[in-house]
Amino acid sequence: MAEETREDAELALAVARYKDALEQKEAARAALFDAAAAAVRAGRTPEELAAETPFSAADIRRQVRERGVGT
Repeated sequence: MAEETREDAELALAVARYKDALEQKEAARAALFDAAAAAVRAGRTPEELAAETPFSAADIRRQVRERGVGT
């Protein structure tokens, strides 16, 4: 088997960092929609929340419904 080169190690590190960033992104997205669901339960509208997030009101409405909150 060939010896691992510096470039191989750099690539492996870059791949690991990329995968970690994707996992963090998904966790942050889930946390945002969990918080949006709580805000809707407390009386905020998806339209109000959309003005504060990178998501549309339709995205927020769909995600909070998946979390059991009607809009």
